[in-house]
Amino acid sequence: MKRLTELDILRGILLLMMVVDHSPSSLRRFTDQPIGFFTTAEAFVFVSAFLAGMLFRKRIEKNGFNAARSSTIHRAGRIYCAHLLTLAFAFVIGSFLLSYLPGLRTLFEQYLKNPPAAIGASMLLVFQPPLMDILPMYILFSFLTPLVFWAAGRWGWKTVIFSSLSIWLIAQLRVRDLLVTVTKDLSYINPGPFDVLAWQFLWVGGLFCGQRLCEKKRAVPLPKPLPVILILLSIAFLAWRLITVSAIAVPTNQAWLLDKWHLGPLRLLNFLVTGWAISKVLGYLQCWETVLHPFSLIGRNMLPVFCSQIGLSMLLIGIIPSPRSAEPFSSILVICQLLTAFLLARFFEWVTQKKKLLGASTEHFAANHRTLAKVQTPALSASMNQLSAFAAGVCSAESDALNGVCGPNLGRTRPDGFAAYKCYEDRRTTLCPRTHQHRQ
Repeated sequence: MKRLTELDILRGILLLMMVVDHSPSSLRRFTDQPIGFFTTAEAFVFVSAFLAGMLFRKRIEKNGFNAARSSTIHRAGRIYCAHLLTLAFAFVIGSFLLSYLPGLRTLFEQYLKNPPAAIGASMLLVFQPPLMDILPMYILFSFLTPLVFWAAGRWGWKTVIFSSLSIWLIAQLRVRDLLVTVTKDLSYINPGPFDVLAWQFLWVGGLFCGQRLCEKKRAVPLPKPLPVILILLSIAFLAWRLITVSAIAVPTNQAWLLDKWHLGPLRLLNFLVTGWAISKVLGYLQCWETVLHPFSLIGRNMLPVFCSQIGLSMLLIGIIPSPRSAEPFSSILVICQLLTAFLLARFFEWVTQKKKLLGASTEHFAANHRTLAKVQTPALSASMNQLSAFAAGVCSAESDALNGVCGPNLGRTRPDGFAAYKCYEDRRTTLCPRTHQHRQ
């Protein structure tokens, strides 16, 4: 399937904004909820689900549901391995470099209480240290994708969407908080701040929109006045956000309606209307494809670049325990970290292209070998058959002649056996002198 360049560019921009959000610098004020009451996390989850829905639908049409499910599970396994590598890097830093990086103590406070238990729980995705809580949710949602498509194929997408919406409504009652409270005394249980019961609605919605694009249909047909209302709503949310920033208001994720971790109602509405407005102009990014190619490379290599940036962010937090007193040094380090994202994206793209070239060369060699075998085998077999028939005819004539001339002597036993053998050799030379010379 042809890649959507505008989505790669968007993912690259979102990743860079997420890196700044995770950094200990004052640059966060420019990337933390810049166009409304939602962060890059909401956009990251929705865009990832959108692409997953497109790919799953394409694979169903091409190879069937089972092949699409296997491919999605394989993708989830790759994400899980990347998550384990990131955790291993974090635990090594937390175990051996804590005295040199004092800022890491707040990140690994729970891990230091019981490291063996934390390592085991992290492999089961029930212990998620700070900065490493988005990939476990992505893994869980990847396993959810085949189930969503199976249910949609059996009962229809309306039933699936309304079921997902019902689970989101239940999540607003803080059901997850009750479950977390039960396990709060266990130091190795830390499921992260994201409420998956609420965030699954974003994922299911992204899957629906992605598969609708493959069918070349609109996700939801809108009557004429509604697009204008949605644009006005997105402008109103943007203005409200700018007012709260200028007034240095209390962080809005503490309010229930705008809560981030439980995906509050107003927050969800803000993301949906703003996302719809952005989607109308997203296609124009293709006109700037050459200029924005570095961002596209980051989007194409999202997983490895994301994991490497998480590791660099942890090192940065360890180096700068107090961001306010470290300015402008901390901002300079964050800008350098952003530059490494472009370099790493180019490196991973080079590795990917080399693998593709190697795979194409191997396939080309195998195809040539199969073609050569098909062309040469019949001719070679015919030649060998002719040679075998000639040899069999010679041996048969020779045997018949020798049996006729030397038969009586060949049947005798010693002391006349030598005379029979002498007769056999003499007669053989006479019948087939060339064969006799070759054997000599």
